[in-house]
Amino acid sequence: MRILTTETTKKVGEEVMLKGWVNARRDMGKVTFLDLRDRSGVVQIVCFPADLDEQSLAIAKEARGEWVLEIRGIVNKRGVKQINPNLATGEVEVLAKEIQVLAKAEALPLDLAEEKIGLDVHLDNLPLTLRAPKWRALFKIQSEIVEAFRAFLRGQGFTEFQCPKIVGGSTEGGANVFNIDYFGHKAFLAQSPQFYKQIMTGVFERVFTVGNVYRAEEHATTRHINEYTSMDLEMAMIKDHTDVMKLETEFLRYLLEYLKKTVSEELKACNYEEPLLPKEIPVFTLREVQKLIKKHTKVDHIAEPDLEPNEERWICEYAKKELASDFVFVTHYPTAKRPMYTYPDEKDPETTKSFDLLFKGVEITTGGQRIHDYQQLLGNIKKWGLKPENFSFYLEAFKYGMPPEGGLAIGLERLTARLLGVENVKEATLFPRDLNRIDLPLSS
Repeated sequence: MRILTTETTKKVGEEVMLKGWVNARRDMGKVTFLDLRDRSGVVQIVCFPADLDEQSLAIAKEARGEWVLEIRGIVNKRGVKQINPNLATGEVEVLAKEIQVLAKAEALPLDLAEEKIGLDVHLDNLPLTLRAPKWRALFKIQSEIVEAFRAFLRGQGFTEFQCPKIVGGSTEGGANVFNIDYFGHKAFLAQSPQFYKQIMTGVFERVFTVGNVYRAEEHATTRHINEYTSMDLEMAMIKDHTDVMKLETEFLRYLLEYLKKTVSEELKACNYEEPLLPKEIPVFTLREVQKLIKKHTKVDHIAEPDLEPNEERWICEYAKKELASDFVFVTHYPTAKRPMYTYPDEKDPETTKSFDLLFKGVEITTGGQRIHDYQQLLGNIKKWGLKPENFSFYLEAFKYGMPPEGGLAIGLERLTARLLGVENVKEATLFPRDLNRIDLPLSS
């Protein structure tokens, strides 16, 4: 029966069977060493001619990177001087007795151990480059971020639901939607699960969903992609938007501890530095941030409805230096610049009970309280120049008793990038779709 490479540490003196990819091959005179990789890690295989039949010996001499092999052998302890402290299996090696080829591989077009592969080369060769330790570690961590999101919310009484990606109307309004033909009818790829998660709070009170969303925005930046994974939650019976902010703070604290427990080796491989997360994340209104920027930089953008990217970086640097936090909440964005379902602040109806969470200079979350009163929501739809009949399915939930509720959406790829110090969000996206690429470049 096959075992994983990392299980060899508990099998010293036993015969085992391993299956995996050739990570590297080294010829040292008569002895050949193979590093065999599987989903758990890497182990060194020692191939002595005297211990192998002719076919197995020929395979050991011929095998190249990414060949898939089945190897039977005896697990031995390494000598003290041969121990590799950087490898989970560094105290053992496997003396090969029989080798079989499960799949051959062509000569590699690039060195997977090379750290400085250009972004375009990496993206052009994703089916291969994703096998490199750096990327395997990054996307293993990303997988655990999603798992932590699920585990935390289930512990808080949330129910997961599956959300459709084909919708009959745009969620946010505007033109940044992908149009599709739906049996002769006009439909769209969902910009957000917003309407559905609001509807579902009327069923379960607390809900979440994880899935892809689509924005037809012609950006060519290090921050934007056209298809990304959104981790969404919505919760009813709230006081206001601050309840949602408190929950996200608790999730972030849970996440950082969870990752240390589940992917500590992968974090090391990505040179992870744990972010500064105080007991309470600093909170500023948009206008307070703009006044701070004016005070310290003399740049006056107080009349602007949002922060520029360089201003998001500035306030994050300020929060880290002055308040020992890599995170900062910015609240009370203008009513006119937020979606029609966003709850206005009673004290200042021109601003909303909404927020963005900035992390190391980049917005990773948008959230807030939603309008739950049917007539108020209907009025806003008209005020925004939209047609109520296009929202009849959504509005039905609010006709029949919707409690105060709110929620948020976290961009998985941006969160991953900021956690691991990755500058371009495409590098933290498994198969990025952007203005110029769907797997391969859209033009040469």
